[in-house]
Amino acid sequence: MMRLLKGIWRVLSGISRVITVLVPLVFVGIFVVAVSSGLNDSAPEPLPGKAGLFIAPNGPLVEDAPPVEPVAAFLNQDYDQPILLNDVVRAIRWAAIDDRITSLVLDLENLAGPSTSQTLEISEAIAEFKGAGKPVIAFGDFYSQAHYLLASQADHIVLHPEGGMFLEGFSVYRSYLRTFLEKIRVTMHVFRAGESKSAVEPYLRDDMSENEREIVTRWLGELWSAYTELAEAGRELPEGDMDRFIAGFGERLAASNNNLAETMLAGGWVDALADHAEMEAALAEWVGVTDEDGDAELIGLGRYVEDQKSQLAMSQETLPLIAIIPVEGTIVPGDSEEGMAGSDTIVGYIDTALEAEDLAAVVLRVNSPGGSVFASDLIRRKLAEVQAADIPLVVSMGSVAASGGYWISAEADEIWALPTTITGSIGAFSAFPTIEGIIDYIGVTVDGVGTTPLAGEASLNRGLSPEMSSIVQALSYGAYEDFIELVATGREMSDADVREIAEGIVWTGADANEIGLVDQLGGLNEAVASAAALAGVEEWRTGRTQLPPSFENILLEELSRSFNASVLPAGGWFDSLAESFKPVVKGLSTLRDPMHVYVQCLSCAPIL
Repeated sequence: MMRLLKGIWRVLSGISRVITVLVPLVFVGIFVVAVSSGLNDSAPEPLPGKAGLFIAPNGPLVEDAPPVEPVAAFLNQDYDQPILLNDVVRAIRWAAIDDRITSLVLDLENLAGPSTSQTLEISEAIAEFKGAGKPVIAFGDFYSQAHYLLASQADHIVLHPEGGMFLEGFSVYRSYLRTFLEKIRVTMHVFRAGESKSAVEPYLRDDMSENEREIVTRWLGELWSAYTELAEAGRELPEGDMDRFIAGFGERLAASNNNLAETMLAGGWVDALADHAEMEAALAEWVGVTDEDGDAELIGLGRYVEDQKSQLAMSQETLPLIAIIPVEGTIVPGDSEEGMAGSDTIVGYIDTALEAEDLAAVVLRVNSPGGSVFASDLIRRKLAEVQAADIPLVVSMGSVAASGGYWISAEADEIWALPTTITGSIGAFSAFPTIEGIIDYIGVTVDGVGTTPLAGEASLNRGLSPEMSSIVQALSYGAYEDFIELVATGREMSDADVREIAEGIVWTGADANEIGLVDQLGGLNEAVASAAALAGVEEWRTGRTQLPPSFENILLEELSRSFNASVLPAGGWFDSLAESFKPVVKGLSTLRDPMHVYVQCLSCAPIL
C-alpha cells in the first residue's frame, strides 16, 4: 500500500511539475518572439575604443555546448551555461594583438573547474597576452584549488580580506559497493577484459586494489607535479614551495592569527587583500580606462568573441576550412545530452563537415572517458570516411581521452595530447545488476518456460546462468581484441607492444607520448596548425561543427527533467551521502550499450 501511495504521489508531483513548466514556457515563448523581433532591427553595439577584457564564466568550461537556452535559464535560476574552452583561449589570443584591449581581468569565482589540462591551454594564451606588455588581473572573494591554478598566471592576484583559498593536493577516493550490494541482496554481474580495467572495481571490492593504487598513484602524482610547477612558475616561487606550504599549513595559519587570507598573502600566493570597493579602485587603475561611472571599462567575453567572429567571418570567408568536431562527455548511442556525446550527433557533425566544399582537414577534439563500444565504433567508422576522402584527420585530446575516447582516436593521422591529459585505459567490460536475492528474500518465486536453453537466462529477477555468463564474458573479450587490433593498426605497433601498454592501464599525455599512444604534446591550437600543414594550406579558417537543438527538443528536455525529478529528502546527511555515491550512480546511468559492452574509464574524471 505504501508503494502504491508513493507511486500516486510521484505521478501527481510530475503532473504538477509539468504545469509549472508549461505555463512559463508559453509566456517565455511570447517574450522571446517579441524580443527577437526587436533585436533583429537593431545593430550590435560597437565596442569601446579602449577597455579591459573581462572573463567571468558562470558554469563549466567544455568542448561542445548547445546554444544558449533561455527557457532553461529562465526556469532554473541555478542554470549554468557552459562556456567553450576554445572561446576563452581564442579571445585571449585575439586580445593580445588588439589595440583596443588594455588588460585582462579574471573573475573565476563562479567557474566550474577548470581542470589542469584546461588551465594549461589557457595559460599559453595568457603568456602571449603578457608578452604583449598587457597586465593580467585576477580578483575574487574565494579561490578553489582549480581556480587558483588559473589565477596564478596573473600579474596581480587580489583576495578579499575575509575570503580565502585552500590548497590541499589531488586525490582519488571512490565509493566501493561490494558489501552494500550484498546487504541489499543485489548481484552485480561484472565481466572485464584487461587486467587493470578498474572501472568495475567498486562493484567487486570494498577497497582499492594494489594494482589500481599503484597506477593511480603514478598518474595522480604526475598531474600534481604539473599543477605545482605551473603555479610556482606563475608566482615566481621556488620549486617545491607549494608542497612545503601545504605540509606546514597548520603552523602558517596559526602564525597569521588563524586568518586564511593573511596566510595566503604571507605565503606569496596572492599579491594583495582588498574589499570590493578597493578591488574596483585597483581595477580602474590597472585597466587604465574608466566608464562614465568611474569604474573600469570592461568588455565581457561573449560580446568580445562575437565581435571578433564577425570580423573574421568577413576576412576569412574564402580561406580553406579546418573543421573542429567536438566529442564532449561519455559516448552513448543516440543524440548528445549534457555530459554525453551521442553517436548520432557526432556522426551528424562529421557529415556536416564532409559536405563543406572547402574542407581542408578535420580536427577531432576529444574530451571523453569513453562509453559504449557500439557508439564508439559508429563514430570511428564515420571518421574513416574522412580519411577515405583524402582529408587529414588530427585528434586533439583535452582533459581526458581514455578508453572509448581513445577508441575513436587511435586511427587518426596524428594524435596530440596535453602532458596532463588522461588517456589510454585500453580495455573492455560489461556490468549489470540482477535482483534474484531480493526476490528470494521477500518470498517471491520465479518460474516459467523458454523455447531455447538461453531463453530467459539473462533476467533481472533470475540472475545469469553459467552459460549466459560465459557468453557475456566472451563479448567483453571480443571487444578487447577489436580494441587491440585497431590500436595496433592505427598506431603502427605490433600486437605484443599494444598488449604491453593496454590491459586497461591509465596514462598521462606525457607518458602516452613516450610509449607511442600519442604523437605530439600540445593543445588545440597546435593540433589545428599541424592539420593545416598536413593539408598543405598556409592560411585557413576554423569552424566548430554544431547541430543546434530545436525548440521542441528543449521543451521535451525540460519536461523530462520535471517528470524524472525524484522526491527525496533534502539537506544535511542525505545530501552528503548522495554526493559520495554520485560518481558511481552517474557512471551506471551512462551504461547504454545495446550489447552491454563498454570501453569506458569510470575513474578518469578530470582532476580539479
